Amino acid sequence: MMDVFARGRELRQLAPPGLIDLEDRAPWEGLNKVPFAFTHRLAGHPLFTIERLAELSERVFERPDYRRHVRTSLPKEELRRRLREDILSIGTNGQWLSLHYIDEMHKDYADLFESLLVDIEHVTGSSVRRQMEWGSMSVFMNAPGLKVPYHFDHETNFLMQIQGEKEVRLYPPGLATLTLDEIEDFYRYNPMAGRYRDDLATAGQSFILKPGVAVHHPPLAPHLIRNGKEISVSVSLYYVTAEMEDQARVHQANYCLRKLGFRPRPVGSSSFWDGVKSGAMKGISKSKPRTHDEMLYSGIQRIAAPMKLAKRAAQRLHR
Repeated sequence: MMDVFARGRELRQLAPPGLIDLEDRAPWEGLNKVPFAFTHRLAGHPLFTIERLAELSERVFERPDYRRHVRTSLPKEELRRRLREDILSIGTNGQWLSLHYIDEMHKDYADLFESLLVDIEHVTGSSVRRQMEWGSMSVFMNAPGLKVPYHFDHETNFLMQIQGEKEVRLYPPGLATLTLDEIEDFYRYNPMAGRYRDDLATAGQSFILKPGVAVHHPPLAPHLIRNGKEISVSVSLYYVTAEMEDQARVHQANYCLRKLGFRPRPVGSSSFWDGVKSGAMKGISKSKPRTHDEMLYSGIQRIAAPMKLAKRAAQRLHR
């Protein structure tokens, strides 16, 4: 397993740097339960200028999962050149761009990531770094006026606006908004499993993010994003705990059991069976994952591959 997954085990004792507002603690009582806004001091930070991010993009292609940042099969050097140019022209090219795992690409971003976690620990009174199984940071660069489709994420998430403005509409997490089918479909590795409904148009909470404003996304909290009239740059810090990972694996096991015609126990209804299911999914996952995606999804993908082959064979026989 990559050293980054164990990063939270070797903790440095740091004084909170005050990159987020440490005085207003009341909203943080809703951590992982409800969305809430808070303020930060990353607006105008030199690590998040367009030029610095274009420079950082060079390091994307040193990673084994570099193709998650690009959507074509061009040679690596051509992709490297195009991504840099796309970032530099984000104001006019109409694109939505992102760089993931930026704290793993450069020490300056790793130090900032840890500083933010120290602040979160201070304001929540919780040892986040000790509890988290994995965590990272992403940066999003969006052309003016773009919309991000309705979707939800696995992680505890904090979206901090650096430049420009955007509206984020967040909905109550988990089964308060989503169906069990959507959640299980998501954990089979379908990131767009959420299905938008007309009744969501005016539901949820709307947050206007300007530089210095951030919003907390609980795990499995669906959301929509609309960018304003300027270039938008925002940073997402996210992490998962062992409990969150185990619950995800139970959903994966239940998805497979349901496909086989069984009616599995829901997550949380039996600690014994949850442990069996989570352990089974973990046991068939890659023993040395290079990324978090491999750590969480390699097991379900290994199961899905023969199921897909069997389905195709049945379809051919039927024809």
